[in-house]
Amino acid sequence: MSLSESFSVLRPHIDEATATALARLLARAGATPRSSAFSEAVVSSAEGGKRFRALMAHVGWSLSSGRPLSEARLPHLAAALELYQASALVHDDIIDHADERRGAPTPHRRLADLHRGAGWIGSSGTFGRNAAILVGDFLFSAASAEADEQALNLPEANARAFAHSFADMHAEVALGQYLDIMAEQSPLDPRRADALSAADSLDVALHKSAHYSVVRPAQLGAICGANSTHIIDELTDALDAILTPWGLAFQLRDDDLGVFGDPTVTGKPAGDDLREGKRTVLLALTWAASSPAERTALANVLGVAEASADEIAVATQIIERNGRSAHEAEIANLVAQGHRALDASAFGDEASAMLRELCDILTARRA
Repeated sequence: MSLSESFSVLRPHIDEATATALARLLARAGATPRSSAFSEAVVSSAEGGKRFRALMAHVGWSLSSGRPLSEARLPHLAAALELYQASALVHDDIIDHADERRGAPTPHRRLADLHRGAGWIGSSGTFGRNAAILVGDFLFSAASAEADEQALNLPEANARAFAHSFADMHAEVALGQYLDIMAEQSPLDPRRADALSAADSLDVALHKSAHYSVVRPAQLGAICGANSTHIIDELTDALDAILTPWGLAFQLRDDDLGVFGDPTVTGKPAGDDLREGKRTVLLALTWAASSPAERTALANVLGVAEASADEIAVATQIIERNGRSAHEAEIANLVAQGHRALDASAFGDEASAMLRELCDILTARRA
């Protein structure tokens, strides 16, 4: 069975574990009909998606246990990762002022609409934002509860390594998010080719995506399947060396799709990454290779929610012309770096084949 086929088998189990975990916590927390809008926002925020982080955890478990991926069942860890992802997205959408995700209203917009429709006093926008922050907090509580359940099922040494890794993942995402919003505040002087830094953008991608989306989930799964402390250390180091460059390539591919992807496939409106002002590696490479006039056209849409479709189209053409080729070369370099680390690792033929297939899924995707 291919990796993609195994993922298809595992996804329904992940969906079930995630929904069950939320239902348990909502019941324990005392949710009532009066809080139904909150509960509905919580549940809907955790629905859908590719379940990629949970799937990465199952890959890590298979690599450490030596058992087939199809046998992997990590309901608590799978739910923890997906609920944490849902929490992060709710807060990310607030930060980015995003009104839509996966074709549906984001929680802060949904709850603002509730306030407006009910005719309550005060600001609908403020209510929606504040309530959505609490939705994200509840999802994080659910993620923490499931992570604790997973750790309680592990031997002491594994449990300690698991708890440290899960906490580190959360801390890295927070740091990466701060670096991201800080970067978006730096001025863009079209006369300066160095106004954007590809190295700084890679640092954000490392914290916000490469470790969080790829490396940490695989390491957490590997910790759950390992039968000795020595194996835990050996495996987590090997996975870090192999998956970190592939995780970066994964984010760079996502950034490419954020500009050039088909909205009907990606689930995000065209131009959203530009309107949100994301300082990506793709943008930094484009900026450095552009003329002052071209940089001015880019600056006119970055972080400008009201940027017109024509302005977005011009910026997209500049990125295509000046940055996309160098960006693809950077992705190829990162892919090759991960393959070199895999070749130097102790993974056997079967495990190596699975990791090579994983690399293709991570870096050659179109959605």
